Amino acid sequence: MEGRLLLPDDHAYRYSARSNNARYDGVLPRAIALCASEGDIIQCLSWARDNREVFAVRSGGHSYAGYSTTPGLLIDVRALRRVSVNLDDQTLTVQGGATNQDVADVASAYPFAIPSGRCPTVGVTGLTLGGGWGFASTRSGLTCDRLLSTDLVLANLEPITASAESNADLFWAVRGSGGGNFGIHTSLTYRMVPVGNVTVFNIFWPAQKQVEMMLALQDLQIRNARDISTRSKVATLQAGPFPRRDQLAAQTLGVFYGEERAFRELIQPLFRMLEPARAYIKPMSYWEARDYLVTDDPQGFFDIRSSMIRERLAADALEVSLSWMSKWPGGAVRQANMGILFAIGGAVGDKRVDETAYVHRGCNFIFEMERAWSPLDPPHLVEQQARWLDDYFADMQRFVLPRSYVNFPDRGLKDWQHAYYGENLARLSGVKRRYDPENLFRFAQSIPLSPG
Repeated sequence: MEGRLLLPDDHAYRYSARSNNARYDGVLPRAIALCASEGDIIQCLSWARDNREVFAVRSGGHSYAGYSTTPGLLIDVRALRRVSVNLDDQTLTVQGGATNQDVADVASAYPFAIPSGRCPTVGVTGLTLGGGWGFASTRSGLTCDRLLSTDLVLANLEPITASAESNADLFWAVRGSGGGNFGIHTSLTYRMVPVGNVTVFNIFWPAQKQVEMMLALQDLQIRNARDISTRSKVATLQAGPFPRRDQLAAQTLGVFYGEERAFRELIQPLFRMLEPARAYIKPMSYWEARDYLVTDDPQGFFDIRSSMIRERLAADALEVSLSWMSKWPGGAVRQANMGILFAIGGAVGDKRVDETAYVHRGCNFIFEMERAWSPLDPPHLVEQQARWLDDYFADMQRFVLPRSYVNFPDRGLKDWQHAYYGENLARLSGVKRRYDPENLFRFAQSIPLSPG
């Protein structure tokens, strides 16, 4: 190899084996291949195939369900992180291991961007393959919607290009199917969009009128779908079990694609409903906004669920959600993300549900719930927290679509094939049979050769 092969007795092994979700830190690979070239990737795949060794591919290492961990060979492409911009045709090209931060470091010198995520250490490849939500989605579409082509190494060890003109069926499939299904991506090229000044907001209300505020925030987003992108939630104000209603407060964070004065006019009716406890509203450049909005959350030990919402969560659904928040059994970690609404409408809905593998077009929100815990929490309490999340998620299903976001993977999700892919599942299985007929790229929730 041009890169290094780390074995368990190497000093860098434990550091390199860690994933973003500490829940899976106990899954230790037999070896870690720090790939430095496409040739290294081919060599690793060849060895794994010939020796029938299980493997996983790691770009950013942010698979919430631990799918970038393995007891076998970990193929780590994070050293392949070069980013370049071509101003003549307004394209951006990244290597397979580049992160959101790598893209920002290069692209922020230009008045162009691709819609991408807010976590700086997330791999752009995984983000793209699952669709790619971010605060620019309602304005410019998903990350995968800007993808022009991608180079990848297939299970037969052949490097190929997928685009609208070459291997078009594979190009369709990689835009929304999630990572780890068809090959190892070495390069991705995107069409950039012009960016200018925006208005950023981060608003916290007192622990009152939670339902009314969440209804109003959803309506604000729906009425201004392409001009606003929000991440709205009700969160606990302190750690501890069974938070009371007066310890749960509505918050919203996001971007308005316009002037500060115009946003203040839009938000004023909500301020009249309930005066905010704190409101940060400031005009800035697109790239300054990106820096303000970044987060490494979630991290540590966590578990996550997601559902798609066609229109909005109505008052009765919000009441049920709040009731479950008040049932939280407690723990050392304050629960900041027990019920989040990510805006996913606007420009995301410009494409048909069958135009890419990402099937959730026409939805206004992703509803995400999670639990986070600490090694200080005793095992019986961690079990109670797990049951709480399972029961909460199950109870909310009557209010949401039977669909989930593949970039928020959940190992316990029932009928995950249809939840992630809906009516696109059969076509995805056909592409899988063509490009990976031996199912070399497989994990617990990889695309099946035959839909179940």
